[in-house]
Amino acid sequence: MKTRFLLPVFVLLVLAAGLPAFAQDAEGRIDVVRLEGAIDEVKLDYLIDAINSTAAEGAQAVILEIDSPGSVTPEITSLLDLLENPPLPVVAWVGDAPAEALGASARILEIVQVVTVAPGAVVGHSDILVIGGVSDGSTGTFSGETAVANGDTPGVDRAEAALGQIVVWLHGQEINGHTLDTAEQVIEDGTASATPTAVVRFVEPSALRNMLAHALKPGTLFFLLSIALTVMVFEFYAIGPGVGAATALLPLLVASYGLATLPLNYWALALLVLGIFLMAAEYQRSKFGPLSTIGAVMLFIGGLKLVDGAPTLTAHWGSVLTTTLLVAIFFAVAMPVVARTRFSTGTYGREHLIDREGVATEAFSNGAGVVSVDGALWKATSHRELTIEVGSHITVTGVQGSWLDVTEIQQGN
Repeated sequence: MKTRFLLPVFVLLVLAAGLPAFAQDAEGRIDVVRLEGAIDEVKLDYLIDAINSTAAEGAQAVILEIDSPGSVTPEITSLLDLLENPPLPVVAWVGDAPAEALGASARILEIVQVVTVAPGAVVGHSDILVIGGVSDGSTGTFSGETAVANGDTPGVDRAEAALGQIVVWLHGQEINGHTLDTAEQVIEDGTASATPTAVVRFVEPSALRNMLAHALKPGTLFFLLSIALTVMVFEFYAIGPGVGAATALLPLLVASYGLATLPLNYWALALLVLGIFLMAAEYQRSKFGPLSTIGAVMLFIGGLKLVDGAPTLTAHWGSVLTTTLLVAIFFAVAMPVVARTRFSTGTYGREHLIDREGVATEAFSNGAGVVSVDGALWKATSHRELTIEVGSHITVTGVQGSWLDVTEIQQGN
């Protein structure tokens, strides 16, 4: 696997987080280990450790619940080798719908002894070991409906829609020399039915592993990167106290992990950054026009093509379009309003307004009123004996905190 700038840091953090605690009483238990999303080195270590730990505790079997577009690391061979000679019976289930097992995940199905697929799931492209590799079309894909309809789909032993049904079906199955005891026959009102008896435990990765896994989804990676860059641009123009920059730090770090791990189209990454730059440049001109429109189109194309993972890992156009519209709306509407509000507080000096002219928008009462200067509304004070009516022209004579000292310009003088 090729690594980039922040990958080693994230790997160390994940290792420090550790695996979830395993219960010691495992007799008769079946563990469900979820394989969700692209397989990177972090997830690979988790899967291998989970299978070995489950076996060491004496569980009956492990069910790999698969919904994965494949692997981004060639080290996947270590998992495949383990599954060829597993320490306990391993059952693969591609589910629930619309789950997929593509690339290296589909190759897992060719290795394990028992394979089940949910109706609506998709399996194929097992010739692609690492995401981004070119498929020679030799394996193609098939759906769960095909497995159900034919009943004899190569490599598929059973088509089941739910884990509970699989647990019942596994009763009496011999896998790797072990006969599983997972259910019992119950007769009620003269009708026989099977009831699961095995304890099923779901093995979950740590919260940190889950967070990093999201960065390996093209749509989520595009969202995190776009939002982080947008907030950074806002912080630059708004001259804030650093809250925006701190807010952008977490999505930027998570996105950096995805950038360091996934195969990228660098021209698409450049297009994404340039698109946001064009919207920022036109925002500086206080309008959303042709440059911003071009920037939004570039952002959308960059998001669609950011990850070079076809045919197994691609961004959905709907999620990319939603993120693009959010960024465009922020630049067109939210950013000017928020920036104007921040500049209209007493935090910033406004001595430059002295000697500027404006118009009273509210009649002064007891020496206080509201004026408009340079298109912004300000609270203002004047001499109590001075009457300033709505529409009167004023000039700024001083600044007191968030208030302006004004005097009326006598027309005709």
